[in-house]
Amino acid sequence: MNAPLETPRLRAASKRDAATALAWTPEPDALRMWSGPSTRVPATVDSLWEDITSTDAHTYAFESATHGLVGFGQVRLKEGNYGHLARVIVWPRHRGQGLGRAWCAALMREAVRAHGVEAFSLYVYPDNHRAIALYHTLGFTACGMHEKFNCVLMRAPLSALALG
Repeated sequence: MNAPLETPRLRAASKRDAATALAWTPEPDALRMWSGPSTRVPATVDSLWEDITSTDAHTYAFESATHGLVGFGQVRLKEGNYGHLARVIVWPRHRGQGLGRAWCAALMREAVRAHGVEAFSLYVYPDNHRAIALYHTLGFTACGMHEKFNCVLMRAPLSALALG
């Protein structure tokens, strides 16, 4: 039996953390669902890290003292002072425990604290029903489809932080 999961802490992520998150998505479809259409599939740690690091991306790890890395994700800074959540994933072993909600809320708080964002956005594949349901509980609403990729754009106002 695993030790109970205490509240994880947010920290800057490393390439090693990306390698761990990549291991959570061994199947090409799972990798694409998590990493999005702009990453190479199949991916190596090096190709993933190259594809997801850019000047507008701030990459974070969600770490538990007893379990290590339990979440990985990014906040990308977009025009209009949006904090765009990207590549959000929770270790499959810890899904269904409310960790995804806590992780997204932590990313949103960090986007406001570190970057002064005034609203939030994200893309999600329309068949990722669990993620869409989670984002709705955090105050996100669907705003249409991406012009090029089959992804739903979702947005949330700054006031959504009160829900997190």
